[in-house]
Amino acid sequence: MPKHGNFQPKNVSEELDWVFYLHKLHFCLIRRNNKTLGITEIEDNYDENVWITCRDDNAVTQVSPLKLNVFPTIHDDCLYAWDCETYSEKQTNKAIPYSCMLINLEKLRKMLDRIKHNFPHLNPTDSVPEEFYNKLMNIVEIFVGKDCINQMLQRLGKIDQKRLTLISHNGSGFDNWIVLKNAKKLTQCPLVTARGILSLPLTNSFTDEYLQKKWKRQKQIMGNSNYLQNINFICSYQHEKSSLAAWGNSSNLPMNLRKITDINIAKYTKDNWESLRREWEPYAKRDTLCLGACLIKYNNVMKEVVFQNISNNLTAPSLSLKGWYYLYHYHKKWYETTRMVTKHTEKEKVEKVYSHTHPFIRYFIRQSIKGRRVSANRKLFETNKMDGIYNVLSEYSETSSDNIIDLFKEYSKSKKDKRKLIQNLKK
Repeated sequence: MPKHGNFQPKNVSEELDWVFYLHKLHFCLIRRNNKTLGITEIEDNYDENVWITCRDDNAVTQVSPLKLNVFPTIHDDCLYAWDCETYSEKQTNKAIPYSCMLINLEKLRKMLDRIKHNFPHLNPTDSVPEEFYNKLMNIVEIFVGKDCINQMLQRLGKIDQKRLTLISHNGSGFDNWIVLKNAKKLTQCPLVTARGILSLPLTNSFTDEYLQKKWKRQKQIMGNSNYLQNINFICSYQHEKSSLAAWGNSSNLPMNLRKITDINIAKYTKDNWESLRREWEPYAKRDTLCLGACLIKYNNVMKEVVFQNISNNLTAPSLSLKGWYYLYHYHKKWYETTRMVTKHTEKEKVEKVYSHTHPFIRYFIRQSIKGRRVSANRKLFETNKMDGIYNVLSEYSETSSDNIIDLFKEYSKSKKDKRKLIQNLKK
C-alpha cells in the first residue's frame, strides 16, 4: 500500500488538479501540484510481476458487467406533455401555480397523422388549417386555480394506466419543483442532481377506487393495501438543451404550433390572472402543443435510430448509452459492422461491457467526461460510423472544418430544412 494519499486519493476537489504520468507503459494518476511525491510513490510501489498482468482480463477485479434496462416500458398512451403557469408572490417571491396544461402524446400523434393524411400537399412548416388547429387546442386539458396540480392528479387518477410519465421542458429547473412544493405527500425520493430534479416519482393518492380494485384483482395482491397509480415527472431539457421556441423551430413544426414568443408572461399576477385568462390561456395551450409535437418527433427519430425513447432515459447521454448498449447486444446487423471483437453470429458470444466499481476511478471519470456515465471495456472498440456522420454534416455545413464537434454545433444552431440531412444520417 502507498504511504501517502497522492497515489490513490479518495476525493477530487479540483477538476484540473490531476495529470497522467507514464511509467513503464502504464498511465498513472498523480496530483499536478505535487508531481515529485506522486512519481516517488509510483516507483516505490511498482511491482513488475503484478503490473505485467494488467493485460490479462482476469486481473481486472474492480469492474463489473454493465447491465441496463434498454427496452422501453412506457407506451405513447402513457406519455404526457405538461406545463404550468405561475405568478410570483410579492412577499416571499415564491412561484404560485395558477394553471396546468396536459396533453396525451398518443392523442396528439393521431391528430397530426390525420392532418397529414387529409392534407398530403401541406408542407411541414405550413400552418395547420384553422378547423384542425381548433381541434388540437381542444385536446389540451387545462386545470385552473391554486390547486391546479391536485386537479391534474385527480384527472390522471381516472385513467386506466398504472404508470404514467409526465414531461415538461424545464422540469428539472422549475416545473418539477412546483409539483414537489404542492404535492400532498411524497412516497418516493426524487432524483436531485446539480442539474435539478431529473425525476420526481409520485404515488397518486387520487387514483380512482374502481381502478385500484381492478388492478388489485389483476395482480392478485393480498391484504387491504390500495394499488395506486405511479406517475413520474421528468424533463425534456435534459435531451434538448435549447429553449422550447428554438426546439420548435429546429423541429420544423407547423408555424401555428410553435411557441408564442411575443407575450410577457410576467405581467400576470395574483390580482389579474383570472381576469386576463383569455390572454394567457391560448399562449399556455400553444406551449404544451409545441412541447408535445417536439417530443413526438424526437421519440420517433430515437426509436428508428437506437430503439429508445424519452420515457426510460432521463438524459441524452443516458439515451445514447442505452441505444448503443441495445444495438451492441441485441441488433446483430449493427454489431457485425463494428470491430469490438472478432465478428460473432451467436448472441451469447458477444463481448461483455464492463463498468468501473472503484469509487475514485468512477468519480474521476465522471468529472472528466461530459456524459458523466462511467463504463469501461477491456477490448478495442472501433467503428467507421462517425466518419459517415462527418461526411453528411460536411455536405450540410457552409463552412469547412475538420472538427466534427464544430459541425454538430453549426447543425444544432442552423434553421435550414434538415429533413434531407436526417434521411442521409439514417442511411
